[in-house]
Amino acid sequence: MIATPYTYTEELDFSSNENKPLPQNIGAEEAVLGGILLDPSAIYRVKDRLRPEHFYIGAHKDIYQACLKLCKRSQPTDLLHVTSWLSDHNLLGIIGGRSKLANLVDRTASAVNIDKLADIVIRKYKRRELIREGHRTIKLAYDEEQDLVDIFSTVTNKIKAVTDTPIAPTKDEYQRWKHDRLLEEVTNIYTTVVEPSFRFLKLHELAKEHSLTTSFLEHFYLKSLTAVCSKLLTYEELKQLAGSTVREWLINGLVPKSTTILLASDGGIGKTKFTYGIAKVMIQGTQFGKFIATGEKRKILYYQGDESPGDMVQALESLGYSEDDIGPYVRTRFGWSAENMPALIQDLKEFQPDFVVIDSLSTANKYSVYQESQMEYARPILQMTGLATQHKCTFLIIHHTNREGGIRGTTAIRNAVSEVWTLTKDKSQTATPYDRILEINKSRSRSSGKKYRTYFNPEDVSFTFLGEEPEEGSIVSEQSAKDALLEFFSKNRNVRFTSKEMSHRLGYSDGHLRNCLSGLAADGLISADRQPGQPTNYFLVLESVTITPDDHPTITPDHPRETPQSIARTELESAETGGSPEYPITHDHPTITPDDHPIDSCTAIDTAEGDRLSTEKSLEKKSESEKNNGHFSRSPDHHRPEVLSDNNSRGDRGVIVIEDDHPSSSPSATIKPELPFIEEKGLYWSVSFNREVKVFQIFDELSEASCQVSGRGRFSLTFTDLQCCEQSPRSDLSVGDKVVILVGKYKETFATITTIRTDGIWLKCDDRKKRLTRPYFPHQLVKV
Repeated sequence: MIATPYTYTEELDFSSNENKPLPQNIGAEEAVLGGILLDPSAIYRVKDRLRPEHFYIGAHKDIYQACLKLCKRSQPTDLLHVTSWLSDHNLLGIIGGRSKLANLVDRTASAVNIDKLADIVIRKYKRRELIREGHRTIKLAYDEEQDLVDIFSTVTNKIKAVTDTPIAPTKDEYQRWKHDRLLEEVTNIYTTVVEPSFRFLKLHELAKEHSLTTSFLEHFYLKSLTAVCSKLLTYEELKQLAGSTVREWLINGLVPKSTTILLASDGGIGKTKFTYGIAKVMIQGTQFGKFIATGEKRKILYYQGDESPGDMVQALESLGYSEDDIGPYVRTRFGWSAENMPALIQDLKEFQPDFVVIDSLSTANKYSVYQESQMEYARPILQMTGLATQHKCTFLIIHHTNREGGIRGTTAIRNAVSEVWTLTKDKSQTATPYDRILEINKSRSRSSGKKYRTYFNPEDVSFTFLGEEPEEGSIVSEQSAKDALLEFFSKNRNVRFTSKEMSHRLGYSDGHLRNCLSGLAADGLISADRQPGQPTNYFLVLESVTITPDDHPTITPDHPRETPQSIARTELESAETGGSPEYPITHDHPTITPDDHPIDSCTAIDTAEGDRLSTEKSLEKKSESEKNNGHFSRSPDHHRPEVLSDNNSRGDRGVIVIEDDHPSSSPSATIKPELPFIEEKGLYWSVSFNREVKVFQIFDELSEASCQVSGRGRFSLTFTDLQCCEQSPRSDLSVGDKVVILVGKYKETFATITTIRTDGIWLKCDDRKKRLTRPYFPHQLVKV
């Protein structure tokens, strides 16, 4: 046996404190009791926080207990009544007799400082509690029979009970502390314990510790989720909490940041495939129709409960998830339910996704004890709402509709989310079985009630954006201006413009453009920064690029930032000099040269009224990602444009420039856009399907034609989607021709062609009282 040197052992200080008295203050205890006997109303100032066990002297505990009993019976706590109560309960002799009570009264002058004296008594008690628990801890440490984990748990709970309890609480303060402590423990169990069985065991143990039931704890936790509100905020605190007045999006106008979305649909519509496509747009940073992603490489978390792994992989592969390194941004869990909420919280912390898909609410609640018709069924959504804000991610929850087309189950489901989308079949007469309508049924981020037409391709499970369902009374020219604005902003991301600047750049009137910009901002398609006393700035967010608000694409030392004053000054100088190199202006038909625009464009000339200078965008060669902007398809053969009324064409058609019979101040080549003469049984080229189609019926009031698409069936296509092929009838109309309108409100009206564009023929009515605000197509006009 090797002897260990004494100096190498750990020495502990076990010096005894037996000669030291425990913390106490006898004088303070006597003063408190004397004040209560002297002034019976004084007990109401201390009874909610001072308890009998706080007293060090046993006699003082009994006297104070007697005072509390009398107070509870609404009897005075004077010397006579306290003496009588102690005598009736055989305690008078134990506490020292009547002389003890008389001495307490004699030594007390008043009860003025009874609050502070009671605080001293409580603080001394707290010190004694720490000493008591310390000695218990030492004894437990020497107990070799108990498991070390159990000792740690016991010591932690005991010490925590002493340290966490308020030093001198009132009754309400003590209840609040008890509530907060219990809620913290319950929340910790629900959010950290992954295994449902182990979580139930911990809840059962906690319920036993607090003499409660597990059912009470479950309702207690649910109430905590539904009854959370902030403190009363000042306006400055509100602005600081909001951070910005500009709404943040993952996809502009469609997917807001840090929110919850409910996508409801009937079975077999394709809601899961639609969600896969939306997620791919966020990863690649492209767009779905007019809905443009604000960034790329977004992280996607799928919680799949309705599809098998094989079905899910097949769908994702069809959508092209294997290309462009999409895989690293996708994570998936199968078999998840709301009982596994801690697993979700753990994934949010570790993976930090931007977009979380729950497919579906029914499978997430498959182990719930509540029915869909009960309010508690929406509890997981309430939890996700809090998680969305906490982890700055967006949840999309897939659900089902009822027979009437509404959200199935309790109204609490709809009320618990911020956005509600519905995906339904298009039931119009010209629709195919694969036409779908996406409706923004409810939104706290944008205008609601808007409907968008889409097409589901069952071959590659992709969705194609066909356009917004026109509202009653909508004006074609307004939609045309909105399309031009979106295209302009998409070329100038993060650059801020006022309506006055946009009016000058695109040639529309300021009032008309202001309405269009407001409409786009209301739909979330662009962002609007509104500052008091300042013009509203509009822009399209791209998070990967940071541009200062003063950065404009045409700003150079020779071209300073435009202001309304500088614009007016430039126009005045141009009018006086007969046109300037920057903005050449003629008296009859003002013309903007292509070099003056921040994007490549060609001139489109309107009437002499000067209401609008419309610009036609050049059709640049698209990159692969841009080709797929309008849909989720992987294959170029299935390419269809995001908006059927857009000026898209096949790549071999080159640049389209508007022909004008008026002289321009800058030379440019002019090529007349070839508009087809649409007639029934005619053959045309469809931009959206990238193949020839045959027209069966024409709907002039909708600017659409019912067409037979080879191998696809019959579809309703807009006039702008149809272009000339070899067999197509052609129009011989030219700028300057006199024509008669054959359809619509101004039927049999004489007019002059002022502009021919890919979106139609623009006219100037010979009767100046009639304002023609929409384009026409060759078959709707006849040359005089």
